[in-house]
Amino acid sequence: MNHYLFLFLSMLVFALFTGSAVSQKKDNGAQNITAYDLQSHMSFLSSQHLRGRENGEAGLEIAQQYIISQARLMGLKPAAGNSFLQPYIVEKSIMHPEKTMISISDMKGDTITIRKPVYQILPTGPADFSVSGEVVFAGYGLRQDRYGYNDFGGIDAKGKILLIMWGAPTTDDGKKYLFEGVNWSSFMSVQAKLTPLLFTGAKAVIIVMDPKSGFSSIDQKYPGLAGELNSAENLKGEKNRTVQMPNLPKILFADRSVADEILKGSGSTLEELQKKIDSSLKPASFTIPEKKVAITETVLKKEITLNNIAAVIGGSDPVLKNEYVVFMAHIDHIGAAGDKINAGADDNASGCSALLEIADAYTSLKKKPLRSILFLWVSGEEIGLYGSQYYVNNPLIPLEKTVATMNMDMIGRVKGVADTTAETPMTGLREVFVISGNQSSELLKIAREEDEATVLDFDYSLSGREHPLQLFSRSDHYNFVKNDIPVLFFTTGLHTDYHTPEDVIEKIDFDKMELVTRTICRIGYSVASRKERIVVDNPFSSW
Repeated sequence: MNHYLFLFLSMLVFALFTGSAVSQKKDNGAQNITAYDLQSHMSFLSSQHLRGRENGEAGLEIAQQYIISQARLMGLKPAAGNSFLQPYIVEKSIMHPEKTMISISDMKGDTITIRKPVYQILPTGPADFSVSGEVVFAGYGLRQDRYGYNDFGGIDAKGKILLIMWGAPTTDDGKKYLFEGVNWSSFMSVQAKLTPLLFTGAKAVIIVMDPKSGFSSIDQKYPGLAGELNSAENLKGEKNRTVQMPNLPKILFADRSVADEILKGSGSTLEELQKKIDSSLKPASFTIPEKKVAITETVLKKEITLNNIAAVIGGSDPVLKNEYVVFMAHIDHIGAAGDKINAGADDNASGCSALLEIADAYTSLKKKPLRSILFLWVSGEEIGLYGSQYYVNNPLIPLEKTVATMNMDMIGRVKGVADTTAETPMTGLREVFVISGNQSSELLKIAREEDEATVLDFDYSLSGREHPLQLFSRSDHYNFVKNDIPVLFFTTGLHTDYHTPEDVIEKIDFDKMELVTRTICRIGYSVASRKERIVVDNPFSSW
């Protein structure tokens, strides 16, 4: 045989062999996942027309019907008999819009009643109550010993109602806060006020937006958060999670018009008082003469039927097909406030779109994994992880047959300039957070092997029960953790647009999202294709 011909044929055989080996190695469907398809799904799921996919609203139901239609087109099978839907009931408590009010009376007996929304911080969740009393203006409601500043000095708040402003003293233009050490522009700055307020002996505390903020109400500044404060939900049959605080003041947000009405006739407007405090850095607290305030809050209760979506692909092994690997994402978001829509592109249209693509990738396989796959789009995440809680309490697949869970929640963003604080950990262009409780060393080994094989870098720094952000327990995988099912939770991080109208599709990096989704697909495929079930050597029940 000609030497060159032999060499050519040898190289050809080697190329065919290695090419076949590579194609077999990649035969997990991941290569069929594309940025274009991910964008197509998300364009619908994060549409403004769905108004933020709020639980109990039409937008969420439309999004769910889209997912079901896609599941049918792919050939997925419903997990709940003949239905893709798993219904459950949530009991919702909201402040009664007609019976919740603040009334302001003067010594002549004249009363003004303001029925604009009231938002309760503490106790958490709406409650039936009525309080009344004299009113004390207490500036920003702050005690800052470092600056020798105390809004509570020289006033008697016991048994009275305090009126305070949002935030802290600023420069004349309102652009710089004069007290350091706290991010006063963040909602979390309220924590700096709570300790002194809770021990004033006041009956209630009314917080209003300060004039320099440019907002008249908290729902203008935090459209998504306001709705969360104004309602409370619990699974039907489960204990109500509302935290009651007897003998401590009710702490509420009210419209600034309440403060304007209370201060009428006092000789000062709220704007004048703020300028006086900010320019001198001295408190201007005083008892408001000849005024009495009555706060009435009434709860309206109703039941809401929500749904999870569950679809399956059967495994190829006659025995192992009775075991399942779960891929999951939550489909609900926080809805809209007036004309401000929280579209929830990253949170969590990204995870839901990835789940559709992984399902499509698996249906394209000529030979399915040994184990079966359950695709689970849950609702109720934003109100308490209720959809996943209901699922594990009423599993469509026996929990003892569930091998592992892969959860995807916010997987479409890249770290931006503003994402630099401890509260906004974000990943770069080729990074993803992988959050785990180290329940299974074998599952982590599979993840590490994929980490080494892909250009995507895994960051485990947010893992575990001790991390201050507690992301390990803040998404739906945690209900599986509590049932000793090992999990991997994938997220690109908490950006500054989290739960705001700025979480839009235009800010998604679909090339990164494609890379993340393909990686999750391959990890799940490896778990589903092992001949031996992964061992859970550090289960939740042993913690």
